[in-house]
Amino acid sequence: MAPETNAAAMVTCQVCAKQPPKYRCPRCQVRYCSLTCFKQHKANTCETQVQEQTQVQSGSAAAAQQEDAVAMETWDAGIDEDEEDRVPLERLQKLQDSEELQHLLWNPHLRGVIREVDSSDDPEVTLRRAMQEPLFVEFVDQCLKVIEPKPNGTEQG
Repeated sequence: MAPETNAAAMVTCQVCAKQPPKYRCPRCQVRYCSLTCFKQHKANTCETQVQEQTQVQSGSAAAAQQEDAVAMETWDAGIDEDEEDRVPLERLQKLQDSEELQHLLWNPHLRGVIREVDSSDDPEVTLRRAMQEPLFVEFVDQCLKVIEPKPNGTEQG
């Protein structure tokens, strides 16, 4: 029997072409597998493509491209237009110090679910499905406890 060919399994990183991609460039949607590939892509290909596209385009298309470039710079700088929903960096950094999260992340099934959500082409649907997994819900609850601690031991609604 011939092995099945799965189109998703055949996709590789568009930078190194060695590994399956886990991430997508927010500016140009190129898929990459690691931080190293992202840095290489951003420094070489992505910046050049954006500059060339901006020079070729005119009128409203050029304005839209410029808006995208500004949005990417904002994303790079960690600045979000909607500050109300943004978690400050110092609180996010507390996640790495949480012993409870570290313990949960030893579970290979949980790591697989997180990878699936992170690399999904439709993360909203994948996240909804992941929220049906009790272990993932426990992980999310623990993340929220770390970044949004209960004031003076009172219950959060």
